[in-house]
Amino acid sequence: MKIVELINLDKKDIPLHYRNEYSGTAVFKTKTDDRIEKKVEFVLERLATGEKEIEINFLDEIEYPLLPLTNELKQHILELDKKGKLP
Repeated sequence: MKIVELINLDKKDIPLHYRNEYSGTAVFKTKTDDRIEKKVEFVLERLATGEKEIEINFLDEIEYPLLPLTNELKQHILELDKKGKLP
């Protein structure tokens, strides 16, 4: 499966300026071009070293190896953050 987009993103209001929490729906595309939507929550935290750490929590069951999906979703989130497209 490949990540297509993140939709319905909602940023949670928390008082920490270096930590952002989001919820939304990750849209994946299977090898047979089926579109699958799974609810996710993720945290984007800026560490003191300047690096960004991402924690992802899938709220729906995933019938696919979780590690490749998680890594691909993290890369997609980092790209959105870099382009300033996260809420």
